[in-house]
Amino acid sequence: MKIGINCGHTLEGAGYGAVGILRESEHTRLVGQALTKLLEDDGIWVTDCTVDAAANQQRYLEAAAERANRQALDWFISLHFNASADHKGRGVEIYTWQGRKYPEALRICANMEGLGFRSRGIKDGSGLYMIRRTRAKAMLIEVCFCDNQADADTYYRAGGAAAVARAIFQGFRTFVGGTLSGAIEGLAEPFDEFVGRVAKQDWDRRRIMLPSVVVAQAIKESSWGTSELAQKAKALFGIKKNGWPGRVYVKEAVEQQEDGSFVFVKNTEWRAYESWEQSILDHNDYIATRRTGSGDRLRYGPVIGCDSYVLACRYLQECGYATALDYGESLIRDYIKKYELQRFDT
Repeated sequence: MKIGINCGHTLEGAGYGAVGILRESEHTRLVGQALTKLLEDDGIWVTDCTVDAAANQQRYLEAAAERANRQALDWFISLHFNASADHKGRGVEIYTWQGRKYPEALRICANMEGLGFRSRGIKDGSGLYMIRRTRAKAMLIEVCFCDNQADADTYYRAGGAAAVARAIFQGFRTFVGGTLSGAIEGLAEPFDEFVGRVAKQDWDRRRIMLPSVVVAQAIKESSWGTSELAQKAKALFGIKKNGWPGRVYVKEAVEQQEDGSFVFVKNTEWRAYESWEQSILDHNDYIATRRTGSGDRLRYGPVIGCDSYVLACRYLQECGYATALDYGESLIRDYIKKYELQRFDT
């Protein structure tokens, strides 16, 4: 497998990137360098298609494409940071030839969403020089909007260039040989298969949470096992302490208000575990035992034993599992249907 990485724009003069809260030309290189190391450490051959200086914008584009086309690449990845005229644009988007929804591109968007960015999806990049003039299968990744304060805050809060590089690597690595979970936790199966297997065994035994819903929640909340909680607290779900007798992990919480705005709650205590499997089982225990404030009924009663993933996801929303206003529909639309997670229910 051979991959070409273009850290978008020049370092100065013609072809220099957008400047906002973040400097595009600086951060494309930080992300690209971190991504290159992850790929090379994983045994993947990488060629540098970055151009630091050019006489003009057209020559910059030509030089980058020329570097890519010197090699028989399997993939060409061009890294960028977006900007908008009113500075209100937010989120990650990926451009491909004719807007093709490559599994790699979809997974990267999902991983970036897990870091806290809004996913703007896959878009038609047929008119872009980097997509049109490179021979390899190509994607141009707009990481986020460099001139938007909320996106910049999310970028730094998630871990900056290192976190973005890992999100791209792990979304991409799943499809170039080996397994995502193998790269993270030494498992011999992909992340969704691991969670699905544990969830199905527990469903067969206790009939608490439908496996497809558990897998969708784990993917969404842990960004395929790459989140800070998943890595440092072995927690695939963002469950706060709430009477938990075990160890906790302290980090900021991001909560959405009814008007759609977000608030940040510092020093929030989250449940921490010894393994991902323990996290999955405790998640189901939490659903089965959590009671309302008065203690007179089970908070997630409608979810328990529900064998329809559509209803189970909507019940989670109605019962207030998450503050995100579209949490339930996102599980259905962006995860269960997209990745056919209902296969774990049969």
